[in-house]
Amino acid sequence: MARMTAAQGLVESLRVQGVDTIFGIISSHTMEIFDALYDHQDAIRIISTRHEQAAAMMADGYARVTGKPGICLTSTGPGAANSMGGLGEAYDASSPVLTITSTAEEQLYERGLGTMHETKNQLDMLSTVTQRSVHISRPEEAPEQVKEAFELFQGRRQRPIAIEIPSDVQGQEAEMIVAGPVPIEVPAADPAAIMAATEILSAGSRVGVMAGAGIHRSGAGRELTRLAERLGAPVFTTANGKGAIPEDHPLSLGMYGGEYNFPPGGLEDPRQTFANSLDVLLVAGSSLSYFRAKSQGLRQPPQLIHLDIDAAPMDKWYEATVRLVGDARTVLEQLNCALEDRASSDKTVNGMEKGYASEVRAVRESIREYKRQTLPNETKIMEAIREATDRDAVFVGDVGVCNHRGANYCLEIYENRSYLIPAWGGLGFGLPAAAGAKAGVTGRQVICLTGDGGFQFNIQELGTCVQYGLRPVVIVFNDDAWGLLRYYQKNRGGGRYIASDLRNPDFTRLAEAYGAQGERARSLPELVEALERALEAESITVIDVKTPDGFANFK
Repeated sequence: MARMTAAQGLVESLRVQGVDTIFGIISSHTMEIFDALYDHQDAIRIISTRHEQAAAMMADGYARVTGKPGICLTSTGPGAANSMGGLGEAYDASSPVLTITSTAEEQLYERGLGTMHETKNQLDMLSTVTQRSVHISRPEEAPEQVKEAFELFQGRRQRPIAIEIPSDVQGQEAEMIVAGPVPIEVPAADPAAIMAATEILSAGSRVGVMAGAGIHRSGAGRELTRLAERLGAPVFTTANGKGAIPEDHPLSLGMYGGEYNFPPGGLEDPRQTFANSLDVLLVAGSSLSYFRAKSQGLRQPPQLIHLDIDAAPMDKWYEATVRLVGDARTVLEQLNCALEDRASSDKTVNGMEKGYASEVRAVRESIREYKRQTLPNETKIMEAIREATDRDAVFVGDVGVCNHRGANYCLEIYENRSYLIPAWGGLGFGLPAAAGAKAGVTGRQVICLTGDGGFQFNIQELGTCVQYGLRPVVIVFNDDAWGLLRYYQKNRGGGRYIASDLRNPDFTRLAEAYGAQGERARSLPELVEALERALEAESITVIDVKTPDGFANFK
């Protein structure tokens, strides 16, 4: 037990839990916390952002690529409110973000007396985008609340947690105990459920897998691939599940479906047809939401095995035959072990029956042909970007046509935790999440794919990247419009364009004004050349890709 201030106890607790990076903005209401951080600069890096929304999105990007909680530090009132968009993204993506904010002095808290940055029901506000929101009234509570937050990040769905601490309590002293690191918990599924699932998987003649972001959260990619190979089961993923199995693997069928009411269109989608022909579907790490499954035409499988860390999403749209509640990696290990002794002699080495294996190869080719016909130029663009980047490069998307009709469908991802897109669907995610990802995996390439509209939501974070040496490559597909909405107006609204045009600055000169590198590309060969230079640059690079005729017509 040691005597320290609440702020010191808070920071020491974060350090003990292995926190090495914090994203946030200093404030008059958090001076004590930042002063406590001053003594730990050798262990904890402070990345001071330009906006609190960006701080939360950076923490989210950091968490998604590293698998460790991302930490966001904001001021009370406007600062906490500004972080809400980023926290909402983390909530929908089930990303472990701990946000720490301040409040008015304890004796003035929630009394409506007009103190600075006073907020009505700040905890209630934060509760809409967090799994837990707590208020600290006494200094000795600080270490315990940090410990409880890290405990909650283990053994259940990882969603943001908020801790608020009054500005005066931060500086108050007390005797307190800073607990050691929280042990990692990996809950296993019920053995009886494992045996039931094993029976179904072994008996099925057309077994398939749908993998979601839960595979990335638990680091279960190898176990998933091993199971797929053992069963000869082809694997679809959700958009946020891309890379759960390498997309050049013979059993990978890529992303299932598309965006809500936004298919490539024109032809029957072979992914939908094939998915609905399966007699057994194992869903691993996906909630099977309306947005990603029901609206995409996925019908109730004859036999559904649903694996998730949380039972809450199960049976909402699809009735599960077997429910496997537990950590994805642990449960897939259980399934692999249970299946080891059940391999029959009439199967090939990787477990695929010959007839089904040839069908899977044919379906892979039909999917490739479907993309070549419905998204011909989008496919060429993404193939060119993919060829210029490392196999383990991290791609971060935004809400824009370059992702909705480009990267989601056409960009192959080969590694776990290598494809990050907004789950809630808010604009402006790309640049800050890419910066946070780069802070987490400094030795890997990080490429942000965004549009001119989304880029400007958090364009100020170019300054943060330059200041802290964060060097993602930012590719801005610039059509001087809200391109996705303009696409809708053209194809669904008969060309009745309104409020979809943008007057943009010169992004290359703006990047240079921040001290970054600016490039311009007017053709696909120019984009590839600029990308190759940017990947070797000593600073963050913005590539302004001119697409006056729209993303689909860029060549």
